[in-house]
Amino acid sequence: MPLTVPALHDDAIVLRPPEARDAAAITAAVQDPDIPRFTMVPSPYTIDDAAAFIERSGAWWHSGDAAPFVIVDATTGTLLGSVGVHDVGLESSSAHVGYWVAVEARGRGVATRALGLVARWALEDLGLPRVEVYVFVENERSQRVAARAGFTREGIRAFVGHPTGRDELVVFSMGGVASLDATTRP
Repeated sequence: MPLTVPALHDDAIVLRPPEARDAAAITAAVQDPDIPRFTMVPSPYTIDDAAAFIERSGAWWHSGDAAPFVIVDATTGTLLGSVGVHDVGLESSSAHVGYWVAVEARGRGVATRALGLVARWALEDLGLPRVEVYVFVENERSQRVAARAGFTREGIRAFVGHPTGRDELVVFSMGGVASLDATTRP
């Protein structure tokens, strides 16, 4: 079932689905080595990868499986990052949110604002009972973002699917019941 694109914004940022005009800015932003290190964004990343992501994004919105957004400056329209709600579906008891912010936009609360906007939208408008964020243990900056956005730290879980090999993820959630004890380790 297709998702309706919401009007998500505040006084500093606007969230909207990615468009073809974003391909160059996305490609430039994800050249930062920390983005593929801490996300599922591939490296190397080319303009063709960005075009494919933008095309898939439209399909995900149409199928209702995911809601990818770009984060843009509310005044200038400059691309600041990306945030997306994944594993959305009527059968889902939860979804997870992923995000990245361009180097030049970090330290301004962009990720915290975007994460809060999409999490509230997923819980309130989509009716999902729970939203999760998975953050690599060594990504302390992203852990602070999740906490500032109102997510609760639940514990640590093993993650095997990252291209760099097995890692540990800190699980944060909003809504629903905590599923991990704070001391749980793989």
